[in-house]
Amino acid sequence: AIKKLFVGEKFIKQLHVTKNYLYNLILKSSESYNSSADIKLKSNLNHIRFLFEKGLYKQCEKIIVKAKLLADKYEAHLYIIELSRWEIELAHAQSYKGKTEEEMDNIYEEVSRVNNKYIKETEYEELSTRMFMRILKKGSTRSDADETLCQDIINHPLLHAENKNISYTALHHYYRIHFAYFYMLNDFTNAYFYAQKSVQLMEDHPHQIEERLRNYVMALGNLVSCQLNLKKYNEMPFVFKKLKEINTRSKWIQSQLFYITNFPELQLYIDTGEFDRATTLIAQIQHHVKDELGKIILPKNIEMMLYYRICYVNFGIGNYRKALNYLNITINITAIDVRSDLHCFARIMYLIVHFELGNVDLLEYVVKSTYRFLHKREQLYKFETSVLNFIRKKIPKIFTDKERIEAFQELKNELEEITKNHFEKKVLEYFDFISWIESKIENRPFAEIVKEKAGKRLQK
Repeated sequence: AIKKLFVGEKFIKQLHVTKNYLYNLILKSSESYNSSADIKLKSNLNHIRFLFEKGLYKQCEKIIVKAKLLADKYEAHLYIIELSRWEIELAHAQSYKGKTEEEMDNIYEEVSRVNNKYIKETEYEELSTRMFMRILKKGSTRSDADETLCQDIINHPLLHAENKNISYTALHHYYRIHFAYFYMLNDFTNAYFYAQKSVQLMEDHPHQIEERLRNYVMALGNLVSCQLNLKKYNEMPFVFKKLKEINTRSKWIQSQLFYITNFPELQLYIDTGEFDRATTLIAQIQHHVKDELGKIILPKNIEMMLYYRICYVNFGIGNYRKALNYLNITINITAIDVRSDLHCFARIMYLIVHFELGNVDLLEYVVKSTYRFLHKREQLYKFETSVLNFIRKKIPKIFTDKERIEAFQELKNELEEITKNHFEKKVLEYFDFISWIESKIENRPFAEIVKEKAGKRLQK
């Protein structure tokens, strides 16, 4: 289009050169629109270098003093070290005129002290990175072996007890690590505690929110996720209000804000059986997360969660054919090392949907392939085994209403006993199996039973 519009122009002959020039020009111009402390400090360092080369040492010193205050406010340790190096350079250039040995010692001591702080923060950051990388691949825990996945991290000496004397950044990582650890263990009460601490820390340091807004957005997202899991539905609107008041030009943060406000709301409708409202919200989400070509533009783990929830909602309204379509999409997402727990459970849901569609002839084959897949992935727990055995052995023998009720009642008793184990109970967050079984026993719609239970919980 550009070539046609500017046909005959000289730059068209070397369009790649012009494109590269324009790209760099845009990057350089973008600095004018960025008022972050990082950009200001970089600019100050450039000014110091320029003034130093001109021999304007007094002006250099004034900028160093001002820049150090800014760097200290935002815990920009590397900038403090570099500014201190310029102080030393200035003293040397002026033959240490007006400087005492004690003053020079203080500069070197500051460099050493700040460097130690930076090293400590980096250690916390490394622990945080390792924790989240492991969780991203595994998802939540379902066994003692899973629980030990992050034990070496959480048992690190730096994480034994909260230390109020560490820097803001280190404390931020401390809370973040503990939130992630307890969330992975399905201990939402403790995860909620650390999510609150994290949000409070940032709100006590509003300048840090301004500088690192994405951290605040993620912390609010963690908090609302805990509220959802703990059924604290009345607290969620307050967090949504904070999220909706955030104004940013960052495309990444805008997409996170959309995800954090809409996905929990979608899960809320699923939990409370309001599948019609969920259907309306899904249409809005799908419209928002697609690019010009109609392709979903989300990270694989979030895309997988979206498709699975769309499947769940369609199951809830009884559109099993559409639920099956979205399950196929979920299962065929190739990045199975991301959220392997959800990927594996989608296989169990696949069996349930085929049962509802009356595809009894297919079930035997699907059960065998599901068993092989889960066994290979080491995701074959008591709950999954019980469901697989029920579909393979009991369903073919059901011919009357009485046999159906007895078989499903037996399955309900078995699953209720299994889910007394806190590891096995996690599976009920993927799908409300007990309500589905009750719908078969009572011959009532699944959505009706889910909504009824949610109403009783809210009354309490």
